[in-house]
Amino acid sequence: MSELKVERLLAIVIMLLNKRRMNASELAHHFEVSLRTIYRDLEAINTAGIPIVAYPGSNGGYEIMESFTIDRQYLSLEELEMVIAALKGVQSSSADSQVGHLLEKIKTLAKTGSERTGTGTLHPIVYDFNPWGSTKESMSKVSQLRQAIENKQRVSFLYTKLQGDSQERTVEPVTLIVKGYVWYVYGYCFWRQAYRLFRLSRIADLTVSEETFHPHDTAVETLKWLEEWQGVDEVSLVLEFSPSVHVRVKDMFRPHEIEQREKGSLLVRTVASNDEWLHGMLLSFGEALTVIEPEAIRHRICDSVKKMIERYESR
Repeated sequence: MSELKVERLLAIVIMLLNKRRMNASELAHHFEVSLRTIYRDLEAINTAGIPIVAYPGSNGGYEIMESFTIDRQYLSLEELEMVIAALKGVQSSSADSQVGHLLEKIKTLAKTGSERTGTGTLHPIVYDFNPWGSTKESMSKVSQLRQAIENKQRVSFLYTKLQGDSQERTVEPVTLIVKGYVWYVYGYCFWRQAYRLFRLSRIADLTVSEETFHPHDTAVETLKWLEEWQGVDEVSLVLEFSPSVHVRVKDMFRPHEIEQREKGSLLVRTVASNDEWLHGMLLSFGEALTVIEPEAIRHRICDSVKKMIERYESR
């Protein structure tokens, strides 16, 4: 049996385990082979001891018998090592004991094939979701919220908005999100009477209520938490940076956005969300930055600098 066929047979098994039922035409289209080849593959899988059941009709197809379970031999040692590396990254940002237990189980599976996993061998990729400056308190919040989501318990906390004002919120948490090394919780906010996204670093006095709730019949994939990032107006920027900050500029902007000038300065053309983060980021470059466009952003930066000068001169 060729190596290519073995890989295809294994891929068919994994797809049937994940998608439950698929018809022969779907499989043939996915693997770019004939229906006859798929029928032969399914027969070979069945002969190998993995029971495949055929269902007739318009909603019919093939699926693996419900009672069948897959064991470690279908995951290579390298794949197990990748799972271990990812779990270590999750564990670094959460005090969740369940993650630790799962990590130990996966390590045990890997050790049955080789002693090299989990005993000092470094995976090519290190995943670390723990933000710089994070504390045990932030890890505890992740753990508390995960438990509240699992147990469908309401939570209350004091939330500080970007403008600095704080307010008590009661939320029915739905999911935790890690984006850009920052933790968020997404849930139904009673004060807003709508789903909202909350940054964990702005949450204080977190309390998990004994009161439970019945979740809305909505899949996580259909929730609109991404709109909270995409809802901010975007602005086209033209920025000129002095040569002294060229390393930082190349860290922050994509190569095709940067134009090298004759005297060493860098001209950047980019699009960004017009929010407080943008304002603070531009100010952080100090005298090394000149905002060329748009005029409104240039005036805003100028006004901020004038107010800073007035504050210091008044002292």
